[in-house]
Amino acid sequence: MRCTVSVPDTALISHALSAGAEIIEVRLDLCGQIPEQHAKEVFSDIPVPLIFTLRSAGEGGLFQGGPGEWWEILQPYLSYATFIDVEERFASFAPRLKEIGKTVISSYHTPSMPDPPALAVREERLRSFGDIPKIVVGPRSEDDVLALLSFTRQARKPVITSTMGTGFRYARLLLPLFGSYLIFCHCGTAASPGQYHVREWKEFCRLVRDPRQPG
Repeated sequence: MRCTVSVPDTALISHALSAGAEIIEVRLDLCGQIPEQHAKEVFSDIPVPLIFTLRSAGEGGLFQGGPGEWWEILQPYLSYATFIDVEERFASFAPRLKEIGKTVISSYHTPSMPDPPALAVREERLRSFGDIPKIVVGPRSEDDVLALLSFTRQARKPVITSTMGTGFRYARLLLPLFGSYLIFCHCGTAASPGQYHVREWKEFCRLVRDPRQPG
């Protein structure tokens, strides 16, 4: 499990690094237009891998364009990227990204909670075009949380799972313990509701490693 810090503004990247980010996710749908020279200055010498994400409005982001515009916006940042987040509606670009050596995180975000068979079907659909499937759902009960934990534990690895919103947000902390490859945190300004600060995640990990700490 690795800690990814999502940044909605490039000015937060230095904060993410100082807070201990192992990976940084740049939310292009939140950052707005990044001038070419500024992008070069900011992204060229970052010592951790970068994920570039242009999240659509249909899956919880702000991007409202079509596939062609999605690709056009991403192109200037491809040389800096290790990972590219690709929703299913943009899957036709996944082969091109793989050809140039990028790891495709094939993602799906829904405010609902699919049942276990539906989760398994979605996982296979995401694996059909991506390297690492990412499934983010909206649990409505503790039983839903348990089902998501069980799915994560049994799913073929690597896999990323998480939750949307603030309800049952504690599941974000538990899912990496059950096999989720990444946890998405923030470093001061959350990129999505329910994210924990990276310091909270690190403190959680410390307590898990040392159960003798007083509760």
